[in-house]
Amino acid sequence: MDVEYAENKEYDVDYESESNGLEAEIKDDISNTQIKGDEAFEVLRSIFEQLKFDKDTPNEEVVSEVTKAFDLDEDFQKFELEVKFLDGTEKEYNN
Repeated sequence: MDVEYAENKEYDVDYESESNGLEAEIKDDISNTQIKGDEAFEVLRSIFEQLKFDKDTPNEEVVSEVTKAFDLDEDFQKFELEVKFLDGTEKEYNN
């Protein structure tokens, strides 16, 4: 996920779960923090548990749900999210 705000502020989340392990990273220019690894995974796990959308959910609802779950301002300039669902379906959400 990549969310861009004014003044080159960005909120960026990278999360990949592969057979050889997990990769997790959160870069938050708004609060000037960056976390990786297990610490990032723990933060993301609690957020992911709040998300209820599926591959058939309309894009606008997904964007709204994700911004609320991550407690992000909705005054972003750009929103990009790539999701791979459990059934293998991959979707991109842009706004």
